[in-house]
Amino acid sequence: MAAQTFNVALHAVGGVQCVIVNVDPASVSTPEMQRRTLGYMTPRFAGKQVVLMYMDMTRRPVFLGPAHLVGAIQGKGYSEFRWQKAVLQ
Repeated sequence: MAAQTFNVALHAVGGVQCVIVNVDPASVSTPEMQRRTLGYMTPRFAGKQVVLMYMDMTRRPVFLGPAHLVGAIQGKGYSEFRWQKAVLQ
């Protein structure tokens, strides 16, 4: 499998380190795709909780993942996070 590059942001929520991964809306378009995408990302960020994020049609971030983490970051704007590139195999 070829390497893929994602924008990611590390964010602490209540003492839990999570990684927010910016994904394409198609990769989370159905519950099955959400499960697969989360299943792909989780082992690649060992020791961190993974939250998936995509931009909706109004250019607002939509967060998917563990409810307690999503609830804590819901409503934040894209520019409120420190994004960096991550290359995943």
